[in-house]
Amino acid sequence: MRFLKNTLLLSSFTLVACAQFPSSSPVQIKKLQEPAVELGFKSNELKDMVAKAKSIGGRASEFLATDLFIKGNDASMHGDYQTAGQIFRYVVELQPNDTFLKKKLSIELIRLGELKEAEKILESVFAESHYKDDSVGLILAGVYAALEKPVLAKETYQKIINTSPEAEEACLFLAKSYAGEKKYNEAHALLAKCEKKSKDDPVYAFYRGKIDYERGKKAEAKKFFEKSLKMDNSYAQAALALGAFYEEKEDFKAAVKIYKNFLTTEGNATSVPVLSRLVTVLFSMEENADVIPYAETLSSLDASDLNLKVRLGLIYSDAGRYEEATNLFQEVLVAVPESDKVIYYLGALNQQTTHYAEAIEYFKKIPSSSALYGDAGVQVAQMMAAMARDEYAQKKASGPAFDKFMVFTNDRIKEHDESTVEFKMIQASFFEDTLQYKQAINTMAAVKGHKGFTDSHNYYLASLMEKDGQYLEARKLVQVIVDKDPNNAHALNFLGYSYLEKNERLDVAYEYISKAVKLRPEDGYIRDSLAWYFYSTGKYKEALTEAKKAVELVKSDAIITKHLGMIYHRLNNPEKAKEYLTQSLKQTQVEHEKEDVLKLLTDIEKTRLPASESN
Repeated sequence: MRFLKNTLLLSSFTLVACAQFPSSSPVQIKKLQEPAVELGFKSNELKDMVAKAKSIGGRASEFLATDLFIKGNDASMHGDYQTAGQIFRYVVELQPNDTFLKKKLSIELIRLGELKEAEKILESVFAESHYKDDSVGLILAGVYAALEKPVLAKETYQKIINTSPEAEEACLFLAKSYAGEKKYNEAHALLAKCEKKSKDDPVYAFYRGKIDYERGKKAEAKKFFEKSLKMDNSYAQAALALGAFYEEKEDFKAAVKIYKNFLTTEGNATSVPVLSRLVTVLFSMEENADVIPYAETLSSLDASDLNLKVRLGLIYSDAGRYEEATNLFQEVLVAVPESDKVIYYLGALNQQTTHYAEAIEYFKKIPSSSALYGDAGVQVAQMMAAMARDEYAQKKASGPAFDKFMVFTNDRIKEHDESTVEFKMIQASFFEDTLQYKQAINTMAAVKGHKGFTDSHNYYLASLMEKDGQYLEARKLVQVIVDKDPNNAHALNFLGYSYLEKNERLDVAYEYISKAVKLRPEDGYIRDSLAWYFYSTGKYKEALTEAKKAVELVKSDAIITKHLGMIYHRLNNPEKAKEYLTQSLKQTQVEHEKEDVLKLLTDIEKTRLPASESN
C-alpha cells in the first residue's frame, strides 16, 4: 500500500506540473519534445515504478497505465513520437492483454520507423481477432508492403476480404497490388467482385478506370470514369479524371463541360478540387468573363490562396471593375506587404483610373532590387509629364509640376545609365506636346551617341526636326538608315510621308510608301501613309480603302482616325466624317491637335456638299 500511495502522489505531482501550462504553451511543448526523463521522473525510476506496479497488480497496475497513457497520448498529439513510443511500451507491459493499447503502440512504432517491432505486435493482435479486425489488418498489410513483403501483404488483404467482403480499402489495395505486378485481369476481376457487394459505390469503377488509364488504355478508362460518375454524380474523383482525360487531349471545351456539369449538380457547387481545375482551364483559355463567378467562389472557399486573388484582381481590372480589383490587391498586400508585383498592380490600377498621386506613391515603393523598378519609374515619369502638360496648358508656362518631373527623370538617369535614353524620350515628348520643338530636339540630340540610342530614336528625332521645319536635316537623318537598309519599311515610310506632306517628289513618295506597305502590310501607320497619298492626289475612293484598313489595324490613333474622317468629308459623307472626327477628338491628348479636329467639325457643320457614293 505504501507503493500505491507514493505512486498516487507522484502521479498527482506530474499531472499538476503539466496542468500549469495551457495545451499550446511553448514551455509544455518543449517539455514534451524532450526525452521521457524530463517528464517528472527519471527513466530508471519509471522502470522501477512499472515493475512494482506489476508486482502489486490489480488497480495499481491499471492506475499507472491510465496515467502513463494520458502522458503518452499527449506526447503523440504534440508530435513527440519517441517519448510516446517509450511510454506506450510501459503501458502495454502493464496491460499486456489490452488490444487497443497494442494497436496504439504499433502506430507510434510505425511513426518512429520501428516497423519490425510493429509487425510482431500487429500480427499477434490480428490473429487474436481471428483476422476479423479490419483496421488492424489494413495497418499490418501496409507494414508488410513497407517491409517489401508483398506476398504477406496480399494474403492479409485477402483475409480481410474473406471475412468482410465489403471492406473497400482492402479490395482497393489488393487490386492496386495486382496492377503493380501487371496482373490486370486479376485486378479487374477483384474490383468487379467487390462492386457487386456494394452496387452503389462508384470507387470500384473509378479504380478500374485508373488502372486502364495508367496502362495506356485510355478509351476503356474513360468508360469506367463515366460509369463511376453516373453511379454517383457527386463523386469528384471521377469528374476530375474525366476532365483530365479531355485536358490531355487538349479538348478544353469538353473538360470545362464536365467540370461545369459537376458543379451545377446539387451539393457539388463548393467542390474545391473541381473548382480549381475549372478555374485553371478557363484561365488558360483566357475566358475571363466566364471564369469570374467560379474564381470568386473558389476564393471565398480558400481565402489563403493569394495567387488566385491576384489573378482575379487582374480580371476585374480588365473588366473595368477597378474598385473590386483594388480591394483584392489591398487584401493581398496586407498578407505580403513586400510584394513588388502587388504594389505594381495597385499603382497601375490607380494610374488607369487617373488617381495619379496614389499611383505615383505605389510605384515609388517598388525597391531598386525589383525587376519592376525600371518600368515603375517610367510610369511615374509619364504621369508626372501628364501633370506638367496640364499645368503648362493652364499657365502657358512651366511650374512646380514640371520641376518635379525633371528632377525625378534626371535622378533616375543618374541612378541607371541604361535608362538614360528612355527618360530623355519622355522629357522630349513633353516638350513636343507643349510645342517646344527645339528643346525636344536638343533633349534627344544630347543622347544621340548613347549605347541605347537606336534607329527608332533617330526616327523620333527626325520627326521632331520636321515639326520644327528642319525638313532637309530630318530627311538626311533617315536617308542614312535607308542607305544602310533599303528594306527598312519604317524609314521608307518616313521619307515618303515627308515628301508627301511638303507636296514634293510625289512619285518618289509613292514609291517609298508602296514599298513599305509591301514589306509590312499589317502596319496600320504605313497603311495610313498610303491612304494620305491617295487623299493628297485626289483619289478619295482608294484613300478610303486604305484608311479603313489603317483604322482596323490601329484603332486608337487620333491622327489615323482623323484622316479617315477627312476622307469621308471629301466623299461628301458628313455623318461618317463627324463620327470619325468625334472619335479622333476623344483619342487625342494634345491641345493643338484637338483644335485642328474641332475646326474640321465646324467646317462640316458649315458646309454640306451634295450627296454622292462614299463606300
